[in-house]
Amino acid sequence: MTILYDFLFLVFSILHLPYLLIKRKWHQDFTMRFGFLGKLNLNNSNIKSIWIHAVSVGEVVVIKNLLSDIRRQYPENPIVISVVTQTGFEMAQKISNPEDHIIYAPLDFSLSVKKYIKAINPCVYINAETEIWPNLLTELKRCNIPVVQVNGRVSDQAFKGYKFFLQFIRPIFQSITFFCMQSELDADRIKFLGVAEKQVEVVGNMKFDDILDDHQKELSGLIIDENEELFVAGSTHPGEEDIVLDVFSKVQNQFKNLRLVIAPRHPERADEIVGLVEKKGFKAIRFSQVYDLIVDQKTVVVVDTIGHLRLLYRLAKVVFVGKSLTAKGGHNIIEPAYFEKPVIVGPHMENFKNITELFLRNNAIIQVENESALIIEIEKLLSDPIACEEMGMRAREVIEQYRGASEKTVNIISDVLNR
Repeated sequence: MTILYDFLFLVFSILHLPYLLIKRKWHQDFTMRFGFLGKLNLNNSNIKSIWIHAVSVGEVVVIKNLLSDIRRQYPENPIVISVVTQTGFEMAQKISNPEDHIIYAPLDFSLSVKKYIKAINPCVYINAETEIWPNLLTELKRCNIPVVQVNGRVSDQAFKGYKFFLQFIRPIFQSITFFCMQSELDADRIKFLGVAEKQVEVVGNMKFDDILDDHQKELSGLIIDENEELFVAGSTHPGEEDIVLDVFSKVQNQFKNLRLVIAPRHPERADEIVGLVEKKGFKAIRFSQVYDLIVDQKTVVVVDTIGHLRLLYRLAKVVFVGKSLTAKGGHNIIEPAYFEKPVIVGPHMENFKNITELFLRNNAIIQVENESALIIEIEKLLSDPIACEEMGMRAREVIEQYRGASEKTVNIISDVLNR
């Protein structure tokens, strides 16, 4: 089975290579993923490391509080954080300590994962969200290394795929020691896939624990005068910037003090978005240049950096969270909600289904179907400061109610290691 899977994965990798080149995802450290870990230098090979895997920026941010808890309980163990994307790598460097080791995750070839496991020498493998790599999980089980799935979820789309390949996927899921799931639905789906009930626990969503430290600096330089208000469109995907600019064009005449900030999910798209802004008749400035140039109030700010979106949310009057209008899946609404901001999303929040339902039940978020509805809701919010404030307060109350998943998760990890 391993040989067959290696062959199939090789074929997929070859077919996937043009995409990596076109999207500029091939980088100088990509060869590390084949098992060339020359940069990995663990200080004391006699002490096993704790290996935490987080795919990209979103997952890396989620594990921040968990990392702190693990460091407090296991100060002697080296921590290795593996990621898949370059943006994830950069974010991991920001949230990690100098003594932590940040690496790219192995490609799921049997030889590569064996090299990784030997070099890292983990006492546990902690997997954020639900990313399944058959060879890696199989080899970890063969080496008697426990695997803990944290902040686990099973989306509707993934569940359909797992059910279709159930006979193949079931033994892979059974190789995972323990599942810390976000919701009862996610837990039920994992059990359906063949995992014993004693290996599954609902702990909640660690995103609710992912809050910003109060001492972090605000980006007050974006505000030109005290009457200015920011409309922040965060984590946008292709097609959504076009809609947001049209919405801004229609509401700016009524709300003279409104400034638009567009923060694309992938900052490397900044040049493309600047071109779109100018095509729509607006001036554009990259966020990295805001403090170097004097800009008028109607200039649209395009964020071309990583790690500033939360601080932008803090300054916002109203927020739209992307990948919900023209793309499916949605993005994290907890970040702006923490700052008590009124949040609007589109109809496609599949990856945050449970969270979205919680906020909707508490009237703490607005979900729209299309551009016309987005215009109406933004105009309502900007026209009614009290409604904005009350919605923001309800959003913060939801967060406070559901915090604590990180603490529960680290207790489970400790139980697994103590066994």
